Amino acid sequence: MTQSPVPSYLHIFSVPTPFPVGPVNLYLVEGEPLTLLDTGPRYDPAREALTEVLAERGYRVTDLQRIILTHAHPDHCGLAAELARASGAEVLAHAATGHRLAKDGEKERMAFYAKVMRWAGVPMEMLIPLAGARQGASHYTEPLILDRTLADGDLLQLGGEEWQVLHTPGHTGDLICLYQPQRKLLLSSDHLLRHISSNPVVEQPAPGQSERPRRLVEYMAQLRRVAEMDVELALPGHGPPITDHRALIRQRLAFHEERAGRILETIGEEALSVHEIVGRLFSGLDPINHFLAISEVIGHLQWLEVEGRATRREQDGVACWRITPRQS
Repeated sequence: MTQSPVPSYLHIFSVPTPFPVGPVNLYLVEGEPLTLLDTGPRYDPAREALTEVLAERGYRVTDLQRIILTHAHPDHCGLAAELARASGAEVLAHAATGHRLAKDGEKERMAFYAKVMRWAGVPMEMLIPLAGARQGASHYTEPLILDRTLADGDLLQLGGEEWQVLHTPGHTGDLICLYQPQRKLLLSSDHLLRHISSNPVVEQPAPGQSERPRRLVEYMAQLRRVAEMDVELALPGHGPPITDHRALIRQRLAFHEERAGRILETIGEEALSVHEIVGRLFSGLDPINHFLAISEVIGHLQWLEVEGRATRREQDGVACWRITPRQS
């Protein structure tokens, strides 16, 4: 008899978010300890939906014993501190998630992103709405201290079965997935989504480092890693399940190659800032999507730079990019 890839102890549900991405998928794991994978944002409709789902299964928030966070974006972790206070649940995540959710980090992050936006050539009059969009998102989470950190290769007991922790930096540097090898089941969070390509978001250097991470380069490497895995079903952080992860990964890699080609065509014979490239590729973006577009273009330019297809030069704190001349 073939084993179902989705165990009876794992319950999948979604809660609303105030963000353009829409609802976020959460996972309740029954057994000892009663575990919630991701929490949704600090947002009344999400809080109410979570409470209702728990009640339907005979639980209250105070029954939660463990909370696992896949990464530090507000739609995935915003309620974690509140739920942990109410329940005493142990909170686990990657160490980088702990750094991101530290109490004193927000002011430093805002200064970092202001500097990146200036480096990208964003005009001063646009910096305020972009900063407001980032600061607005921070209202949907709150600081917390992790009880335990998770790293690539760690093993977790969920529902009496052993799951592997995969650290898959790309969409964000702290993102983890969980994999159950016997069931060939992957909880892919935002690393792999069926209907949209995960945006590798520009981020601060890790503590003790000075160089900004190349998130798209990391993301593509992790996509290739997951493509080598034996996965029958992937359950993502948003949207429907994924039944052919290798085909989807081929699409994602092709998408990024095509987008990189469009960026090179946009640059042409000119030297352009990130902001100028974004303006020619996209139109009518609200502040949040404008920030994501800047992140995406930076990611592709970093990848093109690594591959030797684009060259960066900085003047007065603004980076401009040219196509690297071909060697004769």
